[in-house]
Amino acid sequence: MVSDPKKKGTPGPAQDRQTSVDGVLSIAREKPHNTDAEMAILGAMLTDPNAASAAMAALNFDGAFYQQAHQLIFNAMVSLTGDAGAQGGVDAVVLADCLQKSGQLELVGGISYLQMLMDKVPTAAFIDRHVEIVRQCAVLRKIIATCSETILRCFEHQGKAEELLDTVEQQVLEVSRMNEKKDFLGVDGLVDKAMAYIIKLINKTEDGTASIPTGYDVLDRSMTGGLQKGMLFVLAARPSIGKTALALNMAYNIGVTNKVPVGFFSLEMSAEQLTLRMISSGSRVNISGLAYQSEHSQDDLKRIKMTCTHLRESHFYIDETGGIDILELRSKARRMVENHHVEVIFIDYLQLITINTGNRNASRENDVARISGALKALAKELDIPIVVLAQVNRAAEQGDGQPKLSNLRESGAIEQDADVVALLHRNREDQYAQGADQTGGLDAVLIIAKNRNGMTGKQNLTFFPYYTRFDPREETVSEEDVQAIRKG
Repeated sequence: MVSDPKKKGTPGPAQDRQTSVDGVLSIAREKPHNTDAEMAILGAMLTDPNAASAAMAALNFDGAFYQQAHQLIFNAMVSLTGDAGAQGGVDAVVLADCLQKSGQLELVGGISYLQMLMDKVPTAAFIDRHVEIVRQCAVLRKIIATCSETILRCFEHQGKAEELLDTVEQQVLEVSRMNEKKDFLGVDGLVDKAMAYIIKLINKTEDGTASIPTGYDVLDRSMTGGLQKGMLFVLAARPSIGKTALALNMAYNIGVTNKVPVGFFSLEMSAEQLTLRMISSGSRVNISGLAYQSEHSQDDLKRIKMTCTHLRESHFYIDETGGIDILELRSKARRMVENHHVEVIFIDYLQLITINTGNRNASRENDVARISGALKALAKELDIPIVVLAQVNRAAEQGDGQPKLSNLRESGAIEQDADVVALLHRNREDQYAQGADQTGGLDAVLIIAKNRNGMTGKQNLTFFPYYTRFDPREETVSEEDVQAIRKG
């Protein structure tokens, strides 16, 4: 007799599947662990100082040991090695005294259990293998806990699904980082690395630092070689000054010239428009003007083809989602880094990012402050620099017309969260006076107004509106200046 799954009380495929899931997630089911490996590690730590150091370096995190007694013993050994008088390993007598004082000796089985651990391990030669077994089990337990917690949150969550997804992604990233093998770092090795770094800085070796050069020498020098990991770099200006053009120039220098994978979030322009701009600035050809020319320079076409080839060979990824929510942006940024190994992200621009606070009365200033803080946290989480464009308010055009930090639009939190704030300035009237077919450059300046870990100053630039390109300006001295100096 075949049962009818539609009849009440008769289990169908969906119910069978749910029963299977419930069985997998059963609290009574034993989690991954290896008791023998845990005992072998503790025994080796009690007999060999080198084994103790290796285990503490790899397993010094919550929940590394499955057995509570083993975790208590390990924690006590870690605390003892932190004492000023502790050198090398810890013997059973000292460890027992420590556990006794904390009221945990009986919980771990007494001093006899500690002695048994020592007797159980005749050699510490296999400590690395035992540590790896225990660490892998701990990672699996963390994955199980994260997944179980996620399921519960899915049933109980009252807000938007995107908010929960952002939280889950962060937790999964934390689990993946548990799998990174790290050891204690001696200051002697750190000093050697620091000296190598300094020497390469002095010698201007191309791969000398972990920084990413932007292609603008004064700016790079102020940041000790370029953009740094975890940095939030804010590039701000009034509308139509050229902040998108400068950001694209920086991204082109990084992604095409230096072959560093780049991610670019464009909330205002399409990916096709950005690509045309990069071709125009890279080839120094006015792409839009080609439609009005009866004859085309073969040299121009050759430079366009060469620039296109360079762009094809680069690792440049553009997201053109307009009005993107901060949670979606963070999720996509994580995928860029994970799937395409992106090392720097550009965002154009901050005030176009949206955020759902659930509070209709929340001010835009508070929203921008939360977005700014979220971007700084993202830079630290992904351990890459993030360059975000921002607008300054109309007050920047008063007085001498040069923008200041206080002109950052809608939130002072941008200034607080940013590691570097650079303000782009030029006289728009100069461009209005220039003919449409004139290819000459216009003076511009990038004011490094804030630099948390370096110098402030100015990067003088020449802007070529004909093909949306900013070049570093080489300062020259005229004959009149020379004569004036001589007379002075």
